[in-house]
Amino acid sequence: MKVIDTWQTEQQDDSAAGFAELDHEVAHVRVLTGRSPQAVHVFPSRGMSIGRLGGDCDITIDDGRMSRRHARIERSAAGWQLQDLGARNRGYVDGRGYGAGARVALVDGAVLRLGDTLLVFRHAVPSNDGRAQSPVFPGVSPVAVAVRRRIDALASGTGHVLIVGETGAGKERIAHAIGEARAPQPFVTLNSAELSRDLARSELFGHVRGAFTNATANKPGLVDVAGDGVLFLDEIGELSLDVQAELLRFLEDGSYRPLGATELRHSDARVVAATHVDLEEAALNGKFRRDLLARLRASNAPLMLPPVRERREDILGWTELFLRERERPPIAAPWTVGALECLLLYPWRDNLRELRSAVGEAALQAPAFPFGTEHLRAALRSHRGALRAASVGAVEEPTPSPPPEPTQPEIEDALRATHGNVRMAAQQLGVDRRKLYRLCERFGIVVEDYRADTLREDE
Repeated sequence: MKVIDTWQTEQQDDSAAGFAELDHEVAHVRVLTGRSPQAVHVFPSRGMSIGRLGGDCDITIDDGRMSRRHARIERSAAGWQLQDLGARNRGYVDGRGYGAGARVALVDGAVLRLGDTLLVFRHAVPSNDGRAQSPVFPGVSPVAVAVRRRIDALASGTGHVLIVGETGAGKERIAHAIGEARAPQPFVTLNSAELSRDLARSELFGHVRGAFTNATANKPGLVDVAGDGVLFLDEIGELSLDVQAELLRFLEDGSYRPLGATELRHSDARVVAATHVDLEEAALNGKFRRDLLARLRASNAPLMLPPVRERREDILGWTELFLRERERPPIAAPWTVGALECLLLYPWRDNLRELRSAVGEAALQAPAFPFGTEHLRAALRSHRGALRAASVGAVEEPTPSPPPEPTQPEIEDALRATHGNVRMAAQQLGVDRRKLYRLCERFGIVVEDYRADTLREDE
């Protein structure tokens, strides 16, 4: 058994997207419940068996609802699979149950429930930077480790930054972490989606007295307010094209012109931009300036932030962070197995924003830990129920051809090596003992002769 709590070997340099390449020859599961909630088990391609503590499996887990030989995970020509080993309690893969003896395909990130143990399966070697409880970006997944590395590199580096990810995926948290490197310089935020074209220009670059009706005094823009700090432009894909043109000039040399002014001004603010929009597609459709996109990419490769549903093993860590923020420090296991399974299986379309809200509701509903399924919103329970109603299809593999029967010389050699012990000879030949007797009869082999030879040799 190979159990790893701290993975010492660092992965190679991250790809431009910020994530390590998958290694399909090695896989791992991370245990999210039980006495070792963050235990990691690494699987070579030949596979390993899983069972209850005290059994004879490669991996044993202290779980009374798990069978002594519960399941096996291995890699075949069809990919990574889980095989049921006759477990007395039904197992589940991504919320769907499978039958006795079934073989189920395992996709990267699959959630397994074996007994009362939850595991997340990955087609990759595990990684650990010792910062799984980071208040900025907690998590144990390869993605979380890669994101924290990128945050470190961007915070200590220079140049403007582009963060891409779904709504609520954590883009602003990353922007704040990058901004902390310039503390105590200001961190200024502008949500581009909430502003009209004219208001966006005025907010970004300011205006002078008389620039428009009711402009009774000069007003500095956010690029000026940010000073030597960070200007966070959330949802930059929503900016109008003419504002994008002025922003491009600022990104190129730090110069800008307040609305109504005649002279250029300068700011050293570092821009961190974020969007949920595919800016490449927006540029193709004429909705985003290609030169602005190129400028945003010039200094640093974009940080591509995957949604929460693609980093399921991190959900437990995020819930614990949100509970601490509510001044409810979690115990070792703040969720029942059923409740945590609901959290892992839910798609979280609004990502961390939606997860934070669900955790807050549970905290209001539950008087004490652990929180159960009854404390979760109905949508989470019904989603798991819908998955339970379906069953996993078995992996179809070609029917193996029966092994060839042993030849007469092979049988004689086996009997000679075992001194006529038919049971041992049958095991050596890989056949049933009764079949070996039938083969001996067919070839005219007298088993007793080999036993007699042994007696004579001993005498």
